[in-house]
Amino acid sequence: MAEESRELTEQERKKQIEYYLAELKKLRAVPRSDWHAGFEALLRIETHKYADLVHISTEEEIGIFPPRTDFVILVENGHIQWEKAIFRIFRRINILEYKNPHDALNRRVLRKVCGYANLYIGTAEHEGDRPEDQITISIFRSVKNPELFEELEKEGRLIRDRIPGIYHITGFTDLPFQIIITGELKGEEYAAYRAMTDKADAADVECILEEVGQEKDDVVREHYRVLLRLVVAKNPQFIEAVRRGDIMTYEEMDDALMEILKDKVDERVNERVNERVNERVDAEKQQITVTYISDIMKNLKFTVEQAMDALNIPKSKRSIYAGLVGKQTR
Repeated sequence: MAEESRELTEQERKKQIEYYLAELKKLRAVPRSDWHAGFEALLRIETHKYADLVHISTEEEIGIFPPRTDFVILVENGHIQWEKAIFRIFRRINILEYKNPHDALNRRVLRKVCGYANLYIGTAEHEGDRPEDQITISIFRSVKNPELFEELEKEGRLIRDRIPGIYHITGFTDLPFQIIITGELKGEEYAAYRAMTDKADAADVECILEEVGQEKDDVVREHYRVLLRLVVAKNPQFIEAVRRGDIMTYEEMDDALMEILKDKVDERVNERVNERVNERVDAEKQQITVTYISDIMKNLKFTVEQAMDALNIPKSKRSIYAGLVGKQTR
């Protein structure tokens, strides 16, 4: 093995080391939740229009060993004119922490994310590789922790942006630091962010469905599929709404939406059909059993209890059958 290694060129050795480091990173990686996959899809929808100027890495290791930050968004020239206000603090290197609706958001989280950013700067291979004046921090969560926000406001560490849902945080770091509360964002442009919850609003889901229906780029449409699968999985009530046509009828959907929703809707419809079939079969079986009990009582002069004994009817169901036989013989 040593002989083989010595025969490798410097470039080949470097590639081999990079390969093993990548494999090691995979082995150490904490499994990502479906919430994070949905949020990643949303980020990729947002940044797709900027082509090669924006790069997103996930589970980015901060230094040689974990911890990891959820997302790092790298902007090539650092001067993109972002359309949405939630990205306007962005510079060249942007560290994002995404908290699903059930994750904690407290002081410990704020300190941890600031620590990630400082470690990211401090572990750069060369001085200036990650200049601190080009780094920002963002935390995304659907709802805020009222107690934390009240405390921060009293301490003068929280500044409300003119855009609802955007909060600037001071006193924890000298880097630009914002918390985005997606449930407070206003307007159709933020419908997908508001829908990233298990209590999504039907109007927001319909906005997403309309957006993906109008999207022509196949790459972006695939990101929408990931996002919609999450929203539908976390909000099963919308399957029924689509089936009824309350949100959107099959005729109004394109093939991409049908791919996402048809199986789920059909599955729910089949469940309902099977339930009704089983109910009908059970009712027929029940009626036949009542007839058998009545016939035994009449022909053998048995009491209702004796007839049910003869048919081995479970004791848990005897009061039901006794009542049905009583109604039939009145």
